[in-house]
Parts: sequence; structure tokens; C-alpha cells
Amino acid sequence: MKGIANTDKKMLRCGCILYAAILSILLAVWMSGSLFAMDKDSQELSPAEGTFWIYYSNQEGTELIRKDFRPESKDFEGILKEVVDAFQKAPSTDVRSALPQEVKILSTMTGINEVDVDFSAEYLSLDTISEILLRGALVRTLLYLPGVDTVRFTVESQSLVIGEEEIGPMTEDTFIIPTGNGINSYRKRELILYYPFGDGTSVVRQNKTSYYSSNVNTERLVIEEMLKKPQGEDLLPVAVEGTLVQDVSVSNGYCIVDFSEEINNAPAGEVIANPETVLYAFANAIIDSCTEDKITGVRFRIKGSTDIRFRDQVNLDQVFSRNADVIYTPVVKLDESEPAA
Repeated sequence: MKGIANTDKKMLRCGCILYAAILSILLAVWMSGSLFAMDKDSQELSPAEGTFWIYYSNQEGTELIRKDFRPESKDFEGILKEVVDAFQKAPSTDVRSALPQEVKILSTMTGINEVDVDFSAEYLSLDTISEILLRGALVRTLLYLPGVDTVRFTVESQSLVIGEEEIGPMTEDTFIIPTGNGINSYRKRELILYYPFGDGTSVVRQNKTSYYSSNVNTERLVIEEMLKKPQGEDLLPVAVEGTLVQDVSVSNGYCIVDFSEEINNAPAGEVIANPETVLYAFANAIIDSCTEDKITGVRFRIKGSTDIRFRDQVNLDQVFSRNADVIYTPVVKLDESEPAA
């Protein structure tokens, strides 16, 4: 068994040496100007004679701009370090680094045809646009290094997860680089949300700025935002974790929302929102946020059916209009020391 283990180690060591040799050959050919890579968008040849492209963001944060970069190193690890360092510093005033100041690149590691980049925990707090710009710029930059076919991101040595999706190795085919109209497919929207609070019989309004893909309708965006854990003291969740939005449609002034069966499970807690209050929280948020669709009412379904009572109490076979009576309005007390106007 010990002999086998030693053999495996020797094979691994030989593999690494062979890979390093291949990289050195590729670099030699690249530096001589004989090896070219194709730009995926323009189909132009990449710069020859040892010049690389590094991608930055424009000052408006709406597209990626490439700049030429000539490293001094001749070996792959040296070039990788110089490229990553240059990626973090804007070379001119018309661009800025796609790496936000609060996010740090902790390390890079090379594997067989792959570069792994490990980020600080602040990466997970990036808004959608910033995350897309960063990922697009760095992936495109690193994919043009000779011998690199995939790029993998980690955060504090853990796999990168966006939403509920684990982001694995990225290639030119699996990641759409956001340039020009690509980044503009993400929109900024001010949403009006309502959450139950207090004893669960009324709701409070929250305004939230959200970035979202243009192929997601606003009604779905509102509902999915409300399904997240509310941020605020005394606010109550409207659903248990794992509740899904199966379908959202708008027809003749009505929004039809179809939930998965988990919506019928009341969240745990000392105080649970009244089922009717939950439905009006959804209805108010949809109607107030989606004014361009002129929605006058909302219908709810669970797994496609209205022949069910929501949490055993509310009949779903009805239309829920905007209900101002459930919206909490704080009482403003006049200062008795000052005369009333």
C-alpha cells in the first residue's frame, strides 16, 4: 500500500511538471507572437507579441472595456500575478476596476487548464450589477491567458453560491460576458413591499431598490422579494423558507400568483401573521409596485388550485383588491406645549 501511495505521488508530481512545461511552451509561442486567441465578441485577434487584454468597467458601470497590458514576467505564475494586480488598478481615467474596493482577492491558484480565484467575504454582499461586472471582467481577462480554459471563483475558500445556484467552473460558453446591451438587460427598480408586524393583523410599508433581469416581470420580482426574510424589527415573515413562486401572470387587470404547497405552512414563531393579512400584504405590494400594468386585483393559487383554504382559514376563490385598512399608520402626537395651527 505504501508503494502504491508513493507511486501516486510520483505520478501527480510528474503531471504537475508536465503541465508547467506545457505552459512554458505556450508562453514562449505567445510571447513570440505566433499564437493568437479570438475575441468572442468581435472575432478580432488578441494582441500579439506578449500583450494581453485586461477588462475594466466604464465609469458608468454599464459595460466592459478592454485595455492592452504587457507584463514583464516570462513565466506563467509571474504573468498571472501581474495580470491580477493590473486588473485591480484602473490604467486611465475613462475606466475603473470592476473589483469594488471593499472586495479583496485573497489568492489565486492554478490547476490543469484552470485558474481559481478566492475572494473575501464581502463578495457575497455585492449587488447584482456589481457582481456581474466583476465576474464578467475577471473571467474574460483570465480566459485569455495561454492554457486557461476555465475560471473558478470561491469566497473564503468556499464555493461561490449566487441565490441557490452554485457557480462552478466558468468558460466562454457557460458565462455570458456583460458588455453593452448585456449589462443593460439588468434593470433597477424601486419596489414597495408590505410585511406583517406587531400582532400580525396589520402591515407596514418598506421601500426597496432591486436589480433584476429584464426577462423577469415586476410582479414576480415583488413576490420573490417578499418571500425573503424581512429586514426590520418586529416584522413577520409571510412564508416558510423554501416556498416557491410557480407562476405569475397578468390578464385583464388581474395578477394571478401560483405558489408551491409550502405557502400553506405558517412560519414558526411566537407571533404568526393572520392568514388574511399575509394575502393582503402580497396584494398591496403587487398593486402599488406594478402601476404600469394597472392591476386592480390579485388572485392566488396553490399548485394551480383555488379550491383550497389558505392556512385553513381564507377561501382563495376570490379576488384580493388593495386594502388600505391593514396598512399601519403611526399616530403622531402633537406637542402640547405648542399651540395647534
